Amino acid sequence: MKLLVITNDASFFRQVHEICRAVAPSLRAFHQSSDVWAAGCCAEKNIGAFLLDGAIGATRREGKNSGIAFAVAWTLCQNNANDDGQMALSRDETVLWLRELSTMTTEPTFMEDVVVQSPHVRLAQFRIPTRCDLIPVIRDRLLKGIRDYHVVEGTRENHFCMALEEALNNAFYHGNLEISSDLKEDGSSRFVDLAREREQLLPWKGRSVRITELVSSFGLWVSIQDDGGGFDVDAAIARCNDPEALLASGRGLLMMRAFSDEVFFNASGNEVTLVLYADAQDKELPLSISAETGEVTRLALNV
Repeated sequence: MKLLVITNDASFFRQVHEICRAVAPSLRAFHQSSDVWAAGCCAEKNIGAFLLDGAIGATRREGKNSGIAFAVAWTLCQNNANDDGQMALSRDETVLWLRELSTMTTEPTFMEDVVVQSPHVRLAQFRIPTRCDLIPVIRDRLLKGIRDYHVVEGTRENHFCMALEEALNNAFYHGNLEISSDLKEDGSSRFVDLAREREQLLPWKGRSVRITELVSSFGLWVSIQDDGGGFDVDAAIARCNDPEALLASGRGLLMMRAFSDEVFFNASGNEVTLVLYADAQDKELPLSISAETGEVTRLALNV
């Protein structure tokens, strides 16, 4: 994929080029000045993504780490639509964005075993190596189940996407790679650098993430299990209920609880199940109860 870097600063382009070589080798970075870009001229064809130097226009980031953004990023489809798709990013966030972007041109390498599949239900199991660049690939594959079985759409699907990505990030970064969320808060690249390093070293690189997907017209159940040591679930939930104690390590759990209909953890905390019930009212009721009469019945699906 071609990446157009819009900047008047040679050092900024050099930084982006070095980042691409380190974490996104499939991306090809090209330079263009802001004046030429503003004039609507572009020598390169088939550009897939854009990265604007944050110093141009002094773009600001909101939130805890507010300030001048390192870069503003967007893809071709977002550029054609409106400015809402543009993201003001810190340097660390730019590294993560470029890494995720590179997976669009990389062949996914994970095992999927479809145990049962019919027009009514699908049961599939996944085994994924500890490669963080596969997170968006497996995320998109699991979201496809929502559309295949018409579970939900619109805002609920978008919200569940956020919950799912948080659960996957927890399994890969915090579970298997044992990296603390605190490293993301200091504004450096240590979080990404440490993840990339541990992906190549034992014992971390020998670990995997296992996922079970059960999807039907009644809803989606996704269980995600990692090989890490887990965490104190009760203590983490208590932090979510106490705004003053909520740190970076608790925001992911808060989003999972907010954007899933139900969330379950195993006793050790290294497996989470996210549940998303279908939009239709009768689909949210237990299968053993008739939505019309309340009569106890059993529904048999021909698999």
